[in-house]
Amino acid sequence: MKHNWSKRIAAGLLAGTLLLGLTACGNGDSAAPADPENFKPLVLRFGNQHPENSIANEADRRICEKIAEATEGRVTVELYSNNALGDYASVYEECMIGTIDMCHISAVETYDPRMAGSMLPYLGSSYEELRRAYSPENYLFQTVSETALKQGLHTFGFFCEGFSGTATNKPIQNPNVSNADKGCIVRVPSLDNFALAEKRLGFRTATIAYSDTYTAIQTNTVEGTCAMPPNLVYQNFRDVSKYYYHYMMTQEATQIFMSQKTWEKLLPEDQAAITEIIQGECFDSIDIAAADDAKYMELLRREGTEIIEFTDEERAAFAQDCRDNVWPQLAKNTSQEFLDNILASLEA
Repeated sequence: MKHNWSKRIAAGLLAGTLLLGLTACGNGDSAAPADPENFKPLVLRFGNQHPENSIANEADRRICEKIAEATEGRVTVELYSNNALGDYASVYEECMIGTIDMCHISAVETYDPRMAGSMLPYLGSSYEELRRAYSPENYLFQTVSETALKQGLHTFGFFCEGFSGTATNKPIQNPNVSNADKGCIVRVPSLDNFALAEKRLGFRTATIAYSDTYTAIQTNTVEGTCAMPPNLVYQNFRDVSKYYYHYMMTQEATQIFMSQKTWEKLLPEDQAAITEIIQGECFDSIDIAAADDAKYMELLRREGTEIIEFTDEERAAFAQDCRDNVWPQLAKNTSQEFLDNILASLEA
């Protein structure tokens, strides 16, 4: 399936330019457009958090190659993978001030919790719903883009890396019913997005450091772990995971930004080309993530893990229950208006 987001790139760039003129950025002054007569080739540093062979890092490599070709060498992007320039939070801050040019990282909530809206539980209950939620034309992208601009960042898009599920060392009770006791205690991350949604499904939860999770499952301190896409379960927990419930509750959704200072150095035609390249990779990431999820669930089956998947109707019911009962609890971190607008944009 080919992406069609590029059809509105020109309009998006115009909107971004107008927004830049209206929004205070840094010291409040907007830089003049790059001068084609005096333009000098740029070499940009691009930092990510992704392992070498991950689907995200492979996409970033393609982005670098395509940018060099599309800009005819005016812009060269050097990729630094796997936190080579620092962890995601420090890379984000350096991109804000322009000491790093581009980044592909997890959402950073430090300056505005709305930046993590892409990781809301049951933002989508299918890959196609995520495609709609992450569209540059949708409310979530527009809000994140405006918020990031105030922090000195130009937003390109959300990159989907897969849906999460719950891996356990024993079968659970009532797997297809929300808010019904699962008879199982699982490790959850400390963030409300994960902890509250997992509790609502009916799991008992414990907050344990990620590095201690394998041993905790092995010793039955907990009986499983949640917020895990199939690739992470396979790579790190397949020896202690006998069952994998693909609830598709949360999504691994990273974000791609450029420092606004760097963006302003680019020629308009290169801005358009780079936008189309990166948004195209973000659009295609949905299909790549779906294939990656299927691949690793099959690998888990070969290791003896039983895979439990749910029907479209069951996932839709999980999503409705979560939006009705968990999202209001998350409003304290953002606002009810923010969540209501996201939901309205999904249902429009």
